[in-house]
This record gives sequence, structure tokens and C-alpha cells, in this order.
Amino acid sequence: MIALLGVMCGAEGWEDLATFAASKASWLATFLEMPGRPPKEKVFRRVFEAILPGAFEACMRSWVQSLAASVKGQVVAFDGKALRGALRKGFGRTALHQVHAWVGAQHLLLAKEAVEGAPEEGAAIRAMLDTLELQGAIVTMDAGNTAQETAQKVIDRHADYVITLKANRKKFYLGVRGFFEAAEADGFKGVRVRHLQTRDHGHGRDEVRDVWVVAASALGEIAAHWPGIQSVVMIRRTRVLTDGTVQQWTHFYLSSLPPRVRRLAEVIREHWSVENGLHWILDVQMREDDCMIRDPHSATNFAALRRMALMLIKRDDTTDRGVRGKQKKAGWDNDYLLHLLTRGLTENEAV
Repeated sequence: MIALLGVMCGAEGWEDLATFAASKASWLATFLEMPGRPPKEKVFRRVFEAILPGAFEACMRSWVQSLAASVKGQVVAFDGKALRGALRKGFGRTALHQVHAWVGAQHLLLAKEAVEGAPEEGAAIRAMLDTLELQGAIVTMDAGNTAQETAQKVIDRHADYVITLKANRKKFYLGVRGFFEAAEADGFKGVRVRHLQTRDHGHGRDEVRDVWVVAASALGEIAAHWPGIQSVVMIRRTRVLTDGTVQQWTHFYLSSLPPRVRRLAEVIREHWSVENGLHWILDVQMREDDCMIRDPHSATNFAALRRMALMLIKRDDTTDRGVRGKQKKAGWDNDYLLHLLTRGLTENEAV
């Protein structure tokens, strides 16, 4: 509990936690048993080295399930992230790697799984799919996890998918790209296509997004072997910088959703909430990549604490300050810190 509260106030390691425990000792004693002196740095280190990450993950997942509302119709984005400051002994000193299942609409990390690296993400995602209640959800994944086996697993869980398609699935990618190139060159003559264009301006640039969606059946034999596929998407992003430079990217997606262009465009954009609403905050505002905890158990467990703290902070809507601002306020205002903690109680527990 002390460690979780400390991380909510911005603690980034064992020394910070020891300082937090000492400075808040009298306040902590109002609701925690605090025999003797507040825990020192080495106590926090030893405890988190001793806790088995799998057991801690099971506790965290049980807690998250008590917070989660139905994900029906919501995007559940699966994506991997490296903890670059934590190097694993015995694995070539590569960074710890975790796969996240993020529900942006609820600011909720539904589950996470530690893996040896990006190539192991697919197996981890399939294992996570077996344990999560995803009926009616829309599962999104990047190109590294584009596989028929994973798509079938999503369908088996009575959910839908939107998956990025890139050249790592060479034969299928070339077939889809070739279809769209030929159809576009012919003005989509004879092809029922849905098109949507949006324009954004910000950060000194203008961006136009063109989205084309066709029913998967239009691809014929190409799509026959992909489980549950109903639609195929092409998105072209054209960006104009302030100096007049024009940049352009084309992306392709496979989906079990019907070919409705506006809905698919929204889902594809929402997938990136896992980057903006989770990974970017962990790296930039909570400085995860700078954390130098090296022990595998400690690094994994501290990462879980950091994610629990982030969910509690993001679920607070009493202020429009960012995560870093809320952490500062929590460190200065004990009442606000306790308020954030109650974000982790179910409605019945809060009553």
C-alpha cells in the first residue's frame, strides 16, 4: 500500500519510496499499522524481489476486473512495450517486454503479460484472449500480430477484430495492396467502395486522411482463408508541413466488422490510444524508461505498481490537470491522494 501510494505521488524507485514512507509516516499511521520505523529502501527492494510476478499479476487482474464495465462495442487495443531501463539477466541484457490490453474508453489496463520480446507477443495475446471477457468487444492489433490463428481466437471469444496488415504477411499483403491499386487506378469501377475523408490541423501541420473500405468478398480467393473477415480497409495519410514538405503513407487493415467506413475509421484511430493514453504517459510523464531497477522480479512488479497508479490517476475527473500534475497534487494534498485511491474501489466498497 505504501509503495502504491508513493508511485501515485511520483516515486520512481526504492529510495523515493523510503523518502515517501518517512515523510508521510504520521499520516500513514492513521489508517495503516506502522509498528517501528517506516520501511527503508532495502526493505522495499527485498519485498519486491521476493514477490512472484505471476502472483502479483493475478492480484492486479482480479482488481481490474472489479473496476471494468462491459467492453461490448469498445476497442480493446493489444500492443507491446519495452521497459528499456530494466535489463534482463540471462537474456543478452535485453529490455523487459510487456504486452498490454488497453480499454481507452475506460482508462483501464485490462491485462498485461511479460514476454521475452516482440516476436513472443502473438502467443501472449492468444493466451490473454483465453482469460478475458471480450464478448462484443473490438480487438485491435498491430502488424506484428497479424495471424490467422490470432484472428480465429478473437472470433472464438465472440469478439471482432481490426488488424494492421503489412509486408510481414507478404502474400496476403501484396494481394490486398494489388487489389486496391488496381481498383483505385480504375476509379473503383465495378467495386462497391465506401470512402471517408477527414482533415486535421495541429502541431504546425495539416493532415488529410482518406479511408476506403470494401467488403472482403470483393477480393475473392485472397480473403477466403482469413477467419471471419468481412471488410478490408486502405487508409492514405497526407501530411503537409509548414515548410511545404508533403509526406504520404498508405496503410491496410483486415476486419471482421461489416464494411462501414466511419465506424472502421473511428476504431483504427482509437487503437492508438494505447500509445497516447498509456505508453506515452508511462515513458514521458512517469519516466518508465529511466527506471534502472534491474532485478527481473522487482522490475516487473514495480511496472505493475506504476500501471495501477496510472489507472487510478486517469480515472479521476475532478481536475483537468495531466498525470504529472495530478501526481504533484497527490503528493501535496493527503485528502486528494485518498480520493485517488478510492478510484480503485468498486461502488459497493466505496459505500
